[in-house]
Amino acid sequence: MKETRGVDRRIYRTRVMISEAFLNMMKKQDYVEISIVDIAEQANINRSTFYAHFIDKEDLLDKMVNEKLELLEHVLSERSAAMDVALSFTEPDPIFAVLFEHIFEHDEFYRVMLLINPVGNFSTRLNEVIKAYFFQRITQLGMDQKVQVPLDILLDHLSFSTSGIIHKWLENNKVYSPHHMALQLTRLARLGVYTAMGAQPQDTRSPHC
Repeated sequence: MKETRGVDRRIYRTRVMISEAFLNMMKKQDYVEISIVDIAEQANINRSTFYAHFIDKEDLLDKMVNEKLELLEHVLSERSAAMDVALSFTEPDPIFAVLFEHIFEHDEFYRVMLLINPVGNFSTRLNEVIKAYFFQRITQLGMDQKVQVPLDILLDHLSFSTSGIIHKWLENNKVYSPHHMALQLTRLARLGVYTAMGAQPQDTRSPHC
């Protein structure tokens, strides 16, 4: 059993070393220009060691992306358990808080994948994770029977606006703290866009979707 744990640790350390080397290279080189030889040299391993862990660089990238998005799904679902929708003006919604904390903690990865070397469909997959969470939250709390716009439009608005703000936050070098960003999105969610702009609602009757 000890030997198995030791082997597992070695495998884990090697994979982390390869992933970090690849991510560092993606800061400086276009994805298509990076070869297995380059990655192996950067990680200080030989090619046979690389192929013992990954099929090719596409497999490496897929595993890195899957691992990060699965972690995001985990922290979102963990925080959302038994959560209500009481929104405060002075404290951020815990979901926005954990989302921005996660992005902040893994800033290097998200900066590379969204800004520096955006390959594949990563931004789409990130948006889908956010959308799936909002859908889960809305349906779990029975709010899908109360929405005042079509649910698909609401989910697109919530997910694309959130992922777009994340993108801009990273682009602006995270000038605001994760707490500040989470609080602003909470206030926008509580007020609605037009009220946040200072406009006064003209008609408070529920529309017919």
